[in-house]
Amino acid sequence: MKKHEVIFEKVKNLLTKYFPDQIEENENGMYLSIKDTGLWISADPRELTIGYGMTHIHCDPEYDNLNEAIELFFNLMTCKKQITKYYKGDFSYKHRIDLLLADNEVYNLGTAMTWLFPYWKKTIIKVEIEDEIIELNKVENDMNEIKTMHNN
Repeated sequence: MKKHEVIFEKVKNLLTKYFPDQIEENENGMYLSIKDTGLWISADPRELTIGYGMTHIHCDPEYDNLNEAIELFFNLMTCKKQITKYYKGDFSYKHRIDLLLADNEVYNLGTAMTWLFPYWKKTIIKVEIEDEIIELNKVENDMNEIKTMHNN
């Protein structure tokens, strides 16, 4: 098993521990999400992918720092998120996900959009703040264990 697959399994165990009745996974067990949250993680033979809604980041262990991927996943679980939705009429054509970190720091996860939208209509912007999924102090030891395991 490759390092990113081991990390995925550790995260799977952690999610099963804290959200036993809320985990959704695909038939091969390499995609997990927490119901009604937008948070998901997946692994394939080449990389680890972490996402929130349609916005996601690919982490290839040959080129990317897996510690940053682990940190991102736990920040998505334990930080508030600011979701900015852009509408043309009633059609939501773009959304931006920002993590609200400590010390008023903001981390932009990314922006997702579609190309087919009624461009001639007036743009309406709506901002929502979503609470953390779980408190940091509940999962901090598990997070540090996964990071330590990865570094060894």
